[in-house]
Amino acid sequence: MRRLAPRLIFLALLAGGLVLWGQLRRPRDLSLEIDLQGALPGEIREVDVVVRRGGKALARHEVRYAAEGAPGTISLLVHAAPGQAEVETTLVYGDKPAHRNIARVALLPDRSATVRPE
Repeated sequence: MRRLAPRLIFLALLAGGLVLWGQLRRPRDLSLEIDLQGALPGEIREVDVVVRRGGKALARHEVRYAAEGAPGTISLLVHAAPGQAEVETTLVYGDKPAHRNIARVALLPDRSATVRPE
């Protein structure tokens, strides 16, 4: 019995650690916001957002807007595990060339990550 108790305690701790690790790595719906407040109303006609981690795409959001242009803030949901990600934002203007911006953000389950393309 004395040799069995330490083994059972070790197995319980190992199982608990594996369950906790699995919960931390589980994919979730994470919030991402693209802040376009710096653009003039009606200036941006198309927005293309690609979220990557480790060279693999996690999500893509491509929208074309009518004459009124893009809204001031675009909200996205990314279904992935929490952690660092690369967000590539391409803004297509009506009368200027397209502008591409790449930013690194932390996708966290408890708050929204914000990207402000320059």
